[in-house]
Amino acid sequence: MFIEKVRHEITLKSAFLIFFITSLATVIRPMMIEQDHVFTYLGIANSVTMGCIFVFFKYSKPKAWYPLLLVYVGLLILAPITFVSGGVNSQFASLFPLIPIFMALVSNGKYTWLSGFTVIILVISLFVSIGVFPDFTYESVPQSKTASRALWLSLAVLLATKLGVEFNRIYGALGNQISKQAETDLLTGLNNRRSVMSFLQSAIDQAKDEKSALSVMMIDLDHFKTINDSHGHLVGDICLKQVAQLIKHNVRNSSDLAGRFGGEEFIVVIKSINAQKAKDIANKIRSSIEQSTISLNNNVQLKITATIGVCTLNGEQLSSVEHCVDLADKALYQGKKEGRNRVIES
Repeated sequence: MFIEKVRHEITLKSAFLIFFITSLATVIRPMMIEQDHVFTYLGIANSVTMGCIFVFFKYSKPKAWYPLLLVYVGLLILAPITFVSGGVNSQFASLFPLIPIFMALVSNGKYTWLSGFTVIILVISLFVSIGVFPDFTYESVPQSKTASRALWLSLAVLLATKLGVEFNRIYGALGNQISKQAETDLLTGLNNRRSVMSFLQSAIDQAKDEKSALSVMMIDLDHFKTINDSHGHLVGDICLKQVAQLIKHNVRNSSDLAGRFGGEEFIVVIKSINAQKAKDIANKIRSSIEQSTISLNNNVQLKITATIGVCTLNGEQLSSVEHCVDLADKALYQGKKEGRNRVIES
């Protein structure tokens, strides 16, 4: 999730940068050199096109294929101006090897190869169409030199594509590892508070769309401070790790999420569930914690219990992440007041 947000930001900024540079070149280039009016007309059309793409990316929900769309729109506006400015001899042709590298940065290997082969096809088209389209630069280049440039340009694009794919593979692996570390509680291995809250927001949005129910559980270990004071924080850490595994084991499937909320508090988010089933799962978690024991080095068997507050709301009742957590938290503290080691519904 984190890496996808970064890729979308790069795509968005690239769209704006292309729009800005194209617009700037359209205004400044005629002041620097004498050129045919066709370049000005193409520059204006290209600027408007990239401006529309930037606005579309900025105000729409990110999609995995947006980088590919940006590349093909970029080629669509680059191709005409390249065709009429010398083809493979055009100064614009030098931009082609950058395209698969950009795609590797913001997308996957499949799209990188697709963009690379598309660019190579465009280079071949530029070469074989020499003489078909007018050359408004009016430069004369020998056929042998043009063929050589087409060959080396194709090889450069192919090399850039291969390097881009390898970079994408390493970048993706490292990105996934960093993303996982950013979302994981180091002690328990569960999701951390930030990632759970993000998941909960997505789950709320989904429940509203599907008009389904959603359950949030707040789990707090009873008298945990006493355990830390009596046996030390290392024993407390062992308790937290064991409880985390018990909670994870009792969560239904991969579509639900268990995480550490902070300290000795845990949170569970369960999608598409009614109040009774949510309570049953909460009781299974509470019972498994109560029945577990922690063996210390001095042959002491440590028992722990937990109090759980459950909030189950359907689509129209859901308002915000904070509201769901607050209701579950109030139910949790009601359970504390009533004697602990129990499940309370809000």
